[in-house]
Amino acid sequence: MSNEPTTLGHHWIVDLHGCPAGLLDDHDLIRDRLKETTKRYGLSLLKIVSNQFEPQGVTAVGLLAESHLSIHTWPEHGYAAVDIFTCGSDQNLHAACQFIADSLQANESTVLRLQRGVLTADGPRRITTRQITLDELS
Repeated sequence: MSNEPTTLGHHWIVDLHGCPAGLLDDHDLIRDRLKETTKRYGLSLLKIVSNQFEPQGVTAVGLLAESHLSIHTWPEHGYAAVDIFTCGSDQNLHAACQFIADSLQANESTVLRLQRGVLTADGPRRITTRQITLDELS
């Protein structure tokens, strides 16, 4: 193993606030945004499972060849939770998260970035984290 650490997985946990309830409660839109995100940003979508909740809310989970992408919504709070975990590069994850935030018209976003499975010549390291807003990444 080289002296450079190897990161096996990149996990981005995104909180989106201030989203219009109508968008968050639109089952077809949430599924479409998940599909479009994978297509635009080079992720390999294998399968989508989704559910429209009563009286409101949507969950959509995309099984990716790289791992997973999920969107969970709470229209009554204007809130969506997005989770992207890939075992590949994270070079497109900022753009993918920004696309979802823009699609759901979020007023505010927070991202917790995790590096998972970090290996070094000295052995494994603990998960490393960094919390920021999507705007800070631009």
